[in-house]
Amino acid sequence: MRRKCVIIGGGLAGLSAGVCLAKAGVEVEVFESSPKPGGRAYSFREPSMDDVIDNGQHIMMGCYTETLRFLQTIGATNKLLFQESLQVDFVDKKLGMTPLKTGKSFYPFNLLKGLLSYKALKFSERLEIIGLFSKLPFLRDYSLAGMTILEWLRKEGQSTATIKAFWEILSVGALNTDPARASASLFASILKKMFLHGNSASTIILPKVGLSELFCESAIKFISSNGGSIRLSEPVKEVEIIDGAAKKILLGKRQLSDFDFVISAVPYYSFTRIFPDAFVKSLELENMPYSSIISLNIWLKENPFKGRFYGLVDSPVHWVFNHGKFITTVISNADEISGRSKDDLQELIIGELEEYFPQFQRGFICGVKLIKEKRATFVPLPHVLSRRPDTVSKVKNLFLAGDWTQTGLPATIEGAVQSGHNAARAGINYLKNTPGI
Repeated sequence: MRRKCVIIGGGLAGLSAGVCLAKAGVEVEVFESSPKPGGRAYSFREPSMDDVIDNGQHIMMGCYTETLRFLQTIGATNKLLFQESLQVDFVDKKLGMTPLKTGKSFYPFNLLKGLLSYKALKFSERLEIIGLFSKLPFLRDYSLAGMTILEWLRKEGQSTATIKAFWEILSVGALNTDPARASASLFASILKKMFLHGNSASTIILPKVGLSELFCESAIKFISSNGGSIRLSEPVKEVEIIDGAAKKILLGKRQLSDFDFVISAVPYYSFTRIFPDAFVKSLELENMPYSSIISLNIWLKENPFKGRFYGLVDSPVHWVFNHGKFITTVISNADEISGRSKDDLQELIIGELEEYFPQFQRGFICGVKLIKEKRATFVPLPHVLSRRPDTVSKVKNLFLAGDWTQTGLPATIEGAVQSGHNAARAGINYLKNTPGI
């Protein structure tokens, strides 16, 4: 008899769990409350410009091993653009283009050379960065417990200029949180994954297609071709837990009980509405704070941008991505300005583009689309990280996925996919070790 898993949530965590289980021969039924899969990483057609755009620009890196494995399984790696070596075109308001590039020479000397050539900083400040990088291999995460990124950087003698022109760009981009609030241990862990595992780990990977086409369409096809199903616009209302096991799943007009185990792959704010209060309180997470991201897509009659993407030094606008017909600008950690009007935000972003890119003129603009993702990522406060729940829950046949669970990563694509794989593997082990079900 074929074993069955019900997955609650059709975002990247749920889809990656479903693909992993389907590959292992488990019957999968995924329930997604939205009419579209992908969770917080999806694309849609903007009718005013007849173009497919993402709900927010996402990048990946060579160290995203779980994500690349997932995409390899569903046959979607041909939809990615890989860098051969790390290159980020940073732009300084005064200095102009100041690229950080490692080249193809022998690792880690190429990284050292790239940092020494980063002209947004004085030579002495570049040496500060190299000094901290040299300590990373010997750094133990517990030594940073309870410390914020800013506290750690100050302790390590990093200057204000170094923090603004380098560390803040990395930390806000990776954690979507002010370095004065975010966990130092999590940031250090990310730096190790990016820069201590060879040349390819630090390279940037960009999607060549919309996020829905990249992740969702091929994943759904894979699950369906292996006997599974995806139920869109069918929210789970409640999961009944009886005698320490998930027994029933209540939907709008029906209920399920014909399953062996359940994977919850929804964000924490949805999780609290679906599961019993006693179980939610047992996680001791209380209110998990979230941080927003603002994206402005700008269509251009004439595109003066030559590079694929740019990082802006000491600007409220952190990134600019070039899609040819249009560009996407990104403001991470945007809570302080997210309440401003659409017109104010557009003027702020366009004004920054004019200051940082002399070749850009607002007369080039022929269309805009502003997107606010209010709960883009959870805020990785030190005390929140210590309470992230494990994949294996206190309910014997319920496993937890989602980027907010204990992955050792921030709320990234890689964190979501890894959590789905973790939950799938835990479910498979449960089937192996539980005879008679």
